[in-house]
Amino acid sequence: MNSELLDYIHDTEILDYCLQKNGAYVDYPFGADYITVKVKNSRKNVIFAEIFVLDRELKLTFSTDECTAQKLRSDYADIIVKGWHCPPVQAKYKSTVAVDGVSMETLQNLIDMSYDRAIFKLK
Repeated sequence: MNSELLDYIHDTEILDYCLQKNGAYVDYPFGADYITVKVKNSRKNVIFAEIFVLDRELKLTFSTDECTAQKLRSDYADIIVKGWHCPPVQAKYKSTVAVDGVSMETLQNLIDMSYDRAIFKLK
């Protein structure tokens, strides 16, 4: 991936919004061109957002409960799909959205749900 594209990913409003969350930090477990945003406590960490480019489109992977994931994938069938780059056991909870396909407000709501789920998993 070229450096201009990496700079673009790092300069997105989405990443800025994620990093405003209490305890949020960036990690790169899948390589420099795939940003994960995590939150942690003293025992473990949980990914709540993944930001990357796939097929020349900026994508966001987020997590919800299984019923919400199914509803979002149904309501936004052409924009929200089963989580990309997710193990099968997580696929029912993780979804990927094409960032350009929804409003920033919708993206923030998806990030909020995912962050709340991550915080719950840390308890």
